[in-house]
Amino acid sequence: MADRITEGYKLYKNEDVLVEHYEPGHIIFKVKNKDDFYIVSMLYGYWNCDCADYTYRNQRQPGSFYCKHLQAAQFKLLDLLNTKG
Repeated sequence: MADRITEGYKLYKNEDVLVEHYEPGHIIFKVKNKDDFYIVSMLYGYWNCDCADYTYRNQRQPGSFYCKHLQAAQFKLLDLLNTKG
Protein backbone atom coordinates (compact mmCIF):
# COMPACT_ATOMS: atom_id res chain seq x y z
CA MET A 1 0.00 0.00 0.00
CA ALA A 2 2.82 2.43 0.81
CA ASP A 3 4.21 2.01 -2.71
CA ARG A 4 0.84 3.01 -4.21
CA ILE A 5 0.67 6.07 -1.98
CA THR A 6 4.20 7.08 -3.03
CA GLU A 7 3.47 6.47 -6.71
CA GLY A 8 0.19 8.38 -6.42
CA TYR A 9 2.01 11.30 -4.82
CA LYS A 10 4.50 11.33 -7.70
CA LEU A 11 1.63 11.49 -10.21
CA TYR A 12 0.10 14.37 -8.25
CA LYS A 13 3.41 16.28 -7.97
CA ASN A 14 4.05 15.81 -11.71
CA GLU A 15 0.67 17.49 -12.33
CA ASP A 16 -0.69 14.36 -14.00
CA VAL A 17 -4.09 14.80 -12.32
CA LEU A 18 -6.75 16.83 -14.13
CA VAL A 19 -10.13 17.79 -12.71
CA GLU A 20 -12.82 16.99 -15.27
CA HIS A 21 -15.87 17.74 -13.10
CA TYR A 22 -16.23 19.22 -9.63
CA GLU A 23 -19.25 19.74 -7.44
CA PRO A 24 -19.82 18.84 -3.79
CA GLY A 25 -20.23 15.09 -3.53
CA HIS A 26 -19.26 14.35 -7.14
CA ILE A 27 -15.80 14.71 -8.64
CA ILE A 28 -14.22 13.22 -11.75
CA PHE A 29 -10.47 13.22 -12.37
CA LYS A 30 -8.32 12.16 -15.32
CA VAL A 31 -5.02 10.74 -14.13
CA LYS A 32 -2.21 10.34 -16.64
CA ASN A 33 -0.03 7.27 -16.35
CA LYS A 34 2.64 6.93 -19.04
CA ASP A 35 0.66 7.08 -22.31
CA ASP A 36 -2.80 6.41 -20.84
CA PHE A 37 -5.37 8.31 -18.86
CA TYR A 38 -7.50 6.67 -16.19
CA ILE A 39 -10.78 8.03 -14.90
CA VAL A 40 -11.08 8.31 -11.13
CA SER A 41 -14.41 9.34 -9.69
CA MET A 42 -15.79 10.07 -6.25
CA LEU A 43 -19.54 10.01 -5.80
CA TYR A 44 -20.85 10.73 -2.30
CA GLY A 45 -17.75 9.26 -0.64
CA TYR A 46 -17.40 6.19 -2.88
CA TRP A 47 -14.24 6.10 -4.99
CA ASN A 48 -13.70 4.28 -8.27
CA CYS A 49 -10.92 3.96 -10.87
CA ASP A 50 -11.13 2.31 -14.27
CA CYS A 51 -7.59 0.88 -14.24
CA ALA A 52 -7.14 -2.90 -14.31
CA ASP A 53 -5.36 -2.97 -10.94
CA TYR A 54 -8.25 -1.31 -9.10
CA THR A 55 -10.94 -3.21 -11.01
CA TYR A 56 -9.40 -6.60 -10.25
CA ARG A 57 -8.51 -6.03 -6.61
CA ASN A 58 -11.70 -4.16 -5.74
CA GLN A 59 -13.80 -7.08 -7.02
CA ARG A 60 -12.12 -9.36 -4.49
CA GLN A 61 -12.72 -7.02 -1.52
CA PRO A 62 -14.97 -4.08 -2.45
CA GLY A 63 -13.95 -0.79 -0.89
CA SER A 64 -10.69 -2.09 0.54
CA PHE A 65 -8.26 -1.21 -2.24
CA TYR A 66 -6.81 2.08 -3.46
CA CYS A 67 -4.67 2.18 -6.63
CA LYS A 68 -2.01 4.84 -7.31
CA HIS A 69 -4.41 6.76 -9.60
CA LEU A 70 -6.98 6.98 -6.84
CA GLN A 71 -4.29 8.08 -4.38
CA ALA A 72 -3.16 10.79 -6.83
CA ALA A 73 -6.76 12.03 -7.15
CA GLN A 74 -7.09 12.21 -3.37
CA PHE A 75 -3.97 14.38 -3.15
CA LYS A 76 -5.49 16.66 -5.80
CA LEU A 77 -8.80 16.78 -3.92
CA LEU A 78 -6.99 17.82 -0.76
CA ASP A 79 -5.30 20.57 -2.76
CA LEU A 80 -8.68 21.72 -4.13
CA LEU A 81 -10.27 21.76 -0.68
CA ASN A 82 -7.38 23.74 0.81
CA THR A 83 -7.57 26.39 -1.91
CA LYS A 84 -11.38 26.71 -1.78
CA GLY A 85 -11.61 26.85 2.00
